[in-house]
Amino acid sequence: MICWSCQKAAGDGGFCPACGAVQPPDPKADYFQVLGIPRAFVVDTTLLEQRYKELTKRLHPDRFARADPQARRASLERAVQLNEAWRCLKDPIRRAEYLLSLHGIDVGERAVSGRQSAEHTTLPVPPVQLMEVLELREALAAAHVARDVHETEALIAKVRSRLDTVMNDVAKGFAAAPPDLPTIAARLVAVRYYRRFLDEARLLWEQDGAGPGGDLGHAG
Repeated sequence: MICWSCQKAAGDGGFCPACGAVQPPDPKADYFQVLGIPRAFVVDTTLLEQRYKELTKRLHPDRFARADPQARRASLERAVQLNEAWRCLKDPIRRAEYLLSLHGIDVGERAVSGRQSAEHTTLPVPPVQLMEVLELREALAAAHVARDVHETEALIAKVRSRLDTVMNDVAKGFAAAPPDLPTIAARLVAVRYYRRFLDEARLLWEQDGAGPGGDLGHAG
């Protein structure tokens, strides 16, 4: 990449090493490259947060208030890309889905949006998975109507346990050499439905102003 400001080689670090000018984001860069960390499922969360804060500080609007319009535009575009990368990689489930998408398999939001091309395959949801989640949701609704706190907590604990097990399988799949993509993909399809169940459980209890504590939708 050639620096727009000094016309010298700008490299891929986001800022020109020759003149220091912020560069437009590389649309081909993946989120790991954006944050400058290795591409892997298991990440150093401390390093991830450190890199995000460092880059956010360098891209702060105050630094470009009187800058060239091209620099302001580049900083804004890079900040948007940085925030997207941060939101994705800090969440282990979204990170796993994103890594899988880099291998050409879409689950999660990408699958829901219907994205599919010659390079990407969208995984169908197994009927048995849909039936299992339907039964869980019906049980949750019944427990809510009956105001059966113990049954609700039992259902939540069951799904949390399944979610933890599935995410452990995902981690093992990514740790394999080469990564066990079919297993990872199948597990991640289940993850999305388990998380939705936990989100629904949290909303029901928030409506009542009481219920089990903790982040019901968190995994990893």
